[in-house]
Amino acid sequence: MLNKKDLSLVGATLYLCEGTKARVDSRGTKNFSVEFTNIDPRTIKIFLEFLRKVIKIDEKRLKAQLFYYPDHTVERLIDYWSKVTQIPKERFTKPIKLIQKNKKYKPNPKGILKIRYHHKIHFLKIQGIINKIFGS
Repeated sequence: MLNKKDLSLVGATLYLCEGTKARVDSRGTKNFSVEFTNIDPRTIKIFLEFLRKVIKIDEKRLKAQLFYYPDHTVERLIDYWSKVTQIPKERFTKPIKLIQKNKKYKPNPKGILKIRYHHKIHFLKIQGIINKIFGS
């Protein structure tokens, strides 16, 4: 169990490395979505702990999306990730089927999970923590 200071450091570092940055959409509007994608359940759990305990997110805004390969069973993977993340299955958005380009490579049996959270103030709070730790 990490204390709040360590959780801030780890969460900010994970987001800096694996998170989606602010971007402008096709209409020219800035998008402040917090999106974090990973295959490792430990990493996903720590990032969610950071969001829940440090950022103090609104759980109702938290969603997940599964990326899977043809040999995966989508329902089983959503059950698995729902238990890992404590995100209800109803808040999983449409799964995305990936194409396996290299037949020698065996895809991760758990698929890939994207955490999505839309909240401008919380996005900016995460950026503030990153800037405080790493500089702007």
